[in-house]
Parts: sequence; C-alpha cells; structure tokens
Amino acid sequence: MAYTTLTATAMTMNTGTAVTQGAGTAIDATKTGRVLYPRHGKLIIWCDSTHANTTMIFSAGDLIANGKGTVTNAIGSGVAEMIIIDSDRFKDADGYVEWTYHADSTGFLRAFTVPQEA
Repeated sequence: MAYTTLTATAMTMNTGTAVTQGAGTAIDATKTGRVLYPRHGKLIIWCDSTHANTTMIFSAGDLIANGKGTVTNAIGSGVAEMIIIDSDRFKDADGYVEWTYHADSTGFLRAFTVPQEA
C-alpha cells in the first residue's frame, strides 16, 4: 500500500500557529494518508480543499472504540476544515491514523498536535 505520511506540527498552549491556505502536503487521491497520533495530547487534521468533491474517509483503528466504524468528511471547494481525531476510534496498533479519499479529491493537508492541559 502506498502512503502519504504527514508530520504533525506541535502547537503550544496560549500561542498562535500560522496556517497558510494553499500550503501543506498535497492530496494524492491514489494513496492512503496517514499521520502518527501523539503519545500525549490530541491530533487535528487540517484540509484545505480545492475541489468540490474532496472527501476524506477515516478508517476505524484497532482500539476500544473502533466498532463505531469509519467517518466520512466531505469538504467543499475553497473551504479549509479542521478535524479533531479521536485516538480510541481511529488509531491503529502502530500508532497511526489512516484515511482514503474520493477519487476527485484535491487540496492540501496539515496535521497539528495539541498538548494536554497541565
């Protein structure tokens, strides 16, 4: 299986993180996207869609809530959407969250980790 692996940017509490539209990792609809879930904190996937049919299908992982199944997010053209990912539902045994795309999907992705509150 071919992957596009994102590297998450660690966010800092009480500090802004700049996100530029039209930047990031380009969507390759022929590959499975994936990102390593942080050991502590939360994961956010940011998608800047450039096609009306951009669709991300998040696969159920291997943990306790995987029985809830997959989640499909349809994102309109010119829209940037942020998705908070639940580790119990989507993280696999290797620590990754994976997704596939609708064939017409185009745009750019970024991943961010949000620290746990102290």
